[in-house]
Amino acid sequence: MKKRTVVVLAICVLALPNLPFINKYIAVQIDGDYYRYSNRDGFYTYLQDMSFKSPGFSTRGLERFSEQTSPPREDRTLYRLYHINPLCFWRWHKYVVEGRHFDYMDWEEIEKRRDLANKGNTKLSKWQDF
Repeated sequence: MKKRTVVVLAICVLALPNLPFINKYIAVQIDGDYYRYSNRDGFYTYLQDMSFKSPGFSTRGLERFSEQTSPPREDRTLYRLYHINPLCFWRWHKYVVEGRHFDYMDWEEIEKRRDLANKGNTKLSKWQDF
């Protein structure tokens, strides 16, 4: 009986934070600017809005960026800038639904590419959220 209670309690602790409404609330409170994405050279960046009225994750911005600026093919791929940490069980829903579809790239590596291509000009374009 105790074993069953512990298992049910563990499932509740792991599953409850990943229910859509509860997950959204936790994401707004804890992970406001955690979910960041960028292309390889850093000229397109995306900070996922976690507010309750946000439309959700979309790659349409990268598609419009690619259409309007015609970057090289390697700069048309979106990378996630956050590590997937299985110990953060309240993020499992985001990891499974969105994060696992994108390869990870370190922001420092992207920043070096952006600085080289931009030649020291720090002016942000309309395609950069951060």
